Amino acid sequence: MTTDPQPPHNEGMMGSLHHLGRSLLRVLATRLEILSTEVSEERFNLTKLALVALTVLFCLQVGLMLALLFVVLAIGNENRLAAIGVAALLMLLGALGGVLWLRGWLKRRPPMFGTTIAELRKDRERLRGNA
Repeated sequence: MTTDPQPPHNEGMMGSLHHLGRSLLRVLATRLEILSTEVSEERFNLTKLALVALTVLFCLQVGLMLALLFVVLAIGNENRLAAIGVAALLMLLGALGGVLWLRGWLKRRPPMFGTTIAELRKDRERLRGNA
């Protein structure tokens, strides 16, 4: 008796369909594994980004408010209004810089599920080439 896992080559139409079905299931399983990995990575990245961003924003807000309070109390009465205006302008410019940096970073990062999409495109091109 032979223990060869491969079916004989003269298996007919049903055997070919069975082989095609197994191949499609293997391809689909691989693509789902890639997608699952990417979803997990993106969830981790998003969680990390949110936690760091919230921590930075909290620390920045508390630090800026204390710095503003220090400046206002350190400046004489006649210049307090100017000190508040300059401090507000600096904070707004800092916020604008942060927004521009974040926008640039989001544009530069690789697209979500890029590997899965690339593999599906390859599959589509292979099917077009074989059809």
